[in-house]
Amino acid sequence: MRIPPLLAGLLALSASAQAQVTTNDQSLNALKPAPQKAAPEAATAHRRTHATHTHGAPPKKPAAPAQKLPQVPPAPPANPVIAPPPLVMPAHPPPPPPPVPVLPDAQGAATMLPDGVRITFGPGKSDLNPATLAAIRAIAAAAIANPAITIGVTAWAPGSADDPSTPRRLALDRALAARAVLINAGIASERIRTVAKGMLDIGQAPPDRAEVVKILPAPAKQ
Repeated sequence: MRIPPLLAGLLALSASAQAQVTTNDQSLNALKPAPQKAAPEAATAHRRTHATHTHGAPPKKPAAPAQKLPQVPPAPPANPVIAPPPLVMPAHPPPPPPPVPVLPDAQGAATMLPDGVRITFGPGKSDLNPATLAAIRAIAAAAIANPAITIGVTAWAPGSADDPSTPRRLALDRALAARAVLINAGIASERIRTVAKGMLDIGQAPPDRAEVVKILPAPAKQ
């Protein structure tokens, strides 16, 4: 059978084309889309989901305890009240002063006053004689008979204005001598008021003197 020339040419061309077609696997693999990697977050979520289904839910961390805020008082605290210490009374009264020495020849005299007695002393002296001692004891006896009576003892002494302390010390010695007689006679020291004036308010009376007077309580006002 004779093949026409036109068909023979087409067949030859087709055979030549098939002979030139070749394949390259590496090139084909390059044309395939690359597999996408899972995002880190998605992979982590997948692992958590897998772990949840496999082992159950993960344990929760305990919540931190709530912090308590300090409470501020609505008002400042009151000032503390400190009680005074208890008054401790002596178990025994203080011992009486030693007896006052009495000199028979000591200078001095006793003069009665409306409410007591005035006794005098020798210049620069504070000694008592029997007469002045007896006058002070008489005042003590009246105070013992009436417990409402207190006794005032005031003493003076002359001196120089340039040295007022010396007459004041001498007046104090005279007042303490009369006070000692009263205490030894039985009068409590709380009932005796002693003042040493020295040159102060010495007046016109004999300057070397002491006055021992009874003080009655003021009458109650009606």
